[in-house]
Amino acid sequence: MNHLRHLGFVAAVTMCGLLVAQEAKPQEPAKEAPAGGVRTAVPNPATGGNSWFPVTSQDLGTHFGTGEAVGIFRFKNPTDKAIDWRNLTGSCQCTKATIRVGGRLYELTSKPTPNQLLRITKVQGQPDQIERVQQIAIDPHGEGEVEVHLDMNGVTGAKQASLDIHTTDEAAAQLRLNFHANGAQLFMLAPADVNLNKMTWSESREFTVTVTSPMHKDWSITRMDEAKGFQATWEKSVVNDATTWTIKGKYGPVDGETAGGGMLKFYTDVRGESSFSVRVQAMVVGPIEVKPGGFMTLGLVRKGSSLKKEVVFEPNDAFALDATSLTFEKVTMAAEFVSAKSRKDGNKLIVELEVSDKAPAGLLKGELVVHLNHPQVKERRIMFNGFVR
Repeated sequence: MNHLRHLGFVAAVTMCGLLVAQEAKPQEPAKEAPAGGVRTAVPNPATGGNSWFPVTSQDLGTHFGTGEAVGIFRFKNPTDKAIDWRNLTGSCQCTKATIRVGGRLYELTSKPTPNQLLRITKVQGQPDQIERVQQIAIDPHGEGEVEVHLDMNGVTGAKQASLDIHTTDEAAAQLRLNFHANGAQLFMLAPADVNLNKMTWSESREFTVTVTSPMHKDWSITRMDEAKGFQATWEKSVVNDATTWTIKGKYGPVDGETAGGGMLKFYTDVRGESSFSVRVQAMVVGPIEVKPGGFMTLGLVRKGSSLKKEVVFEPNDAFALDATSLTFEKVTMAAEFVSAKSRKDGNKLIVELEVSDKAPAGLLKGELVVHLNHPQVKERRIMFNGFVR
């Protein structure tokens, strides 16, 4: 009997000690009970979530160099009073967000102004009404969603972003949503760019590019967009169940108006006709080089003094270049005050523009049209401007 009493005394002392220890331990801030009156456990921060958002971190998936990664975070005001969201801030200019709450629509944009909050009102049959606002009001126990967008154009590798929300809720003065996505290469090109260096308009150069897909073992090129100045064929090979396409192309000859190089766009049977592009760079020297170029600055022409300026036309082959005629267009002064003549210097054609010493004061501009005997280049236009004073 004494033994039992002793055990009871020990048990009572132990229970008191536990109660004291519990009272001494700091408590988590009390969470508002949801509408149903049932209190939920505090989420583990490692899994995301807080009193407003059940999820605060999302993986927005893998993207292949284009488009946007999109995720939705749903929320609920856990308090019995209206709360304002203020100072919404995206971590980078590649982030934007759409907030829907209580039938209202808001957008947080970074372009052209960083972290600009707009309210969008849609009326059927009318343009959207856009109003810049400073805050978003959330009704007691109001629910909504935040839709985040992350620009994935040209991204390879992981990309992370966040959205910070400052609130008037004393228990959650700042909320943060974290989201990330991964940029992957759907196709790998070797070389990544083709550089044909300097070439003349009349010659052609060949190039070879191999294309693989780290995401798909068996795939096909279905077609190519037409590209001026290019010819291309493609051939499939399979090694260790992995597909490689070899593209053999030829660039040139081109006409005298081509800047040089271009882009070859190929379509595949991957993911709904996904495409890739082969960039070809070349510095094409046209049939004729014009020095100093297609624009002539006359500068200040002193009234009572004449001015002469020369333009040199040099063929890039053995063609005997000559001017068949010289004409003026869009000139701001009478034809009697501006003239042009040409002469030969070896294989070069030199065109001289002259402003008369009798030209009146004022703006002088226009175009000198040099008509040529070249089979590829029929004319060249030289714009000019200056001021007589």
